[in-house]
Amino acid sequence: MAKNKKFIFGFDMDGVLIDHTLPKMKLAKKFGLELKPEQTPSEIFNQHLPKDIKEKIQKLLYDHPVISLSSPLMKGTKTILAEVKKGGWPFFLISRRENKNPAIRLLKKRELWPKYFNTRNSFFVDEPRDKEVKASELRITHYIDDQTKILDELKSVKNKFLFDRFGVIKNESYQRIGSWAEFRRRMNLRQEKTNKK
Repeated sequence: MAKNKKFIFGFDMDGVLIDHTLPKMKLAKKFGLELKPEQTPSEIFNQHLPKDIKEKIQKLLYDHPVISLSSPLMKGTKTILAEVKKGGWPFFLISRRENKNPAIRLLKKRELWPKYFNTRNSFFVDEPRDKEVKASELRITHYIDDQTKILDELKSVKNKFLFDRFGVIKNESYQRIGSWAEFRRRMNLRQEKTNKK
């Protein structure tokens, strides 16, 4: 029997589990800006919007009582979480959010809380460096984020994946995935699950 791999997964939330594409486009339009879907990933979005408008959009996106609950799940999110959970591998949410309450409400609305995430495996931090502190503490082996500056900080994580849904981020330093289906195939989670006792 093949030796079972020991995975400890870490997931970012925004732009990885949660798809903010359409809400970002709608909010940008309110400020007189036309965005294409491929301009909405955080890595691109943060570079091309004026700082004041970017901050206003992010405030509405993350904290507004209605808008903050409008973003859907990224396609395949529940499938990948179900596979990881069935496989028996530990998994954690490490999100950089100043206010965790709207985030938890959104996770509840999308039926991820408490089925997959809860107070025991979810952590909300302030700075990119804080993600590394928590990832090291949890001994994360595989972390998925949509921003290279976050992955750059995760010195303790051996396997770092850049979630680049539209294939627009120019960085060759990390393993790139465009969907959860691709990640699932690459990790061969079903086979690993079958091999586990």
